[in-house]
Amino acid sequence: MMIKFEKLAINDIVVTLTEKSTLTNPIYLWEFKNDQSNDLYYFVGVDTSQFKQRYNQFQIEDKATNPNTLAGQTSLGNEGFYNYTIYETSLANLTGKTTALECVPFIIGTVEVGLVWVVPNIATVEAYSPAVEKITVYQPE
Repeated sequence: MMIKFEKLAINDIVVTLTEKSTLTNPIYLWEFKNDQSNDLYYFVGVDTSQFKQRYNQFQIEDKATNPNTLAGQTSLGNEGFYNYTIYETSLANLTGKTTALECVPFIIGTVEVGLVWVVPNIATVEAYSPAVEKITVYQPE
């Protein structure tokens, strides 16, 4: 599966994880791995779907600074392609944790893998308009 993920925005992501999970209400740990730099980014996604047996919905926010990785926030590197892995953890809650990285030892299984295409935020893309007022056309004699 390919997920399109916009930088510096809140992204709605829908996947099907419950059918592959072994626990009743697992906490899902997400891992994004940059294809070029191999940098790893971890965050815990909060499942907000009303019908978890059918699909799992997450709102993941990319923030420029100080993301709360335990509440569906991350701060990704460059735009481009990433591999993602969603893990099921044995955690009952996140009490005592300060970052998603602290959840890694509690992974009990992989529930989904795929690709992420990280694109720039449309509001940050500069639009250029031509400054040409007069076009000169040369005619052969």
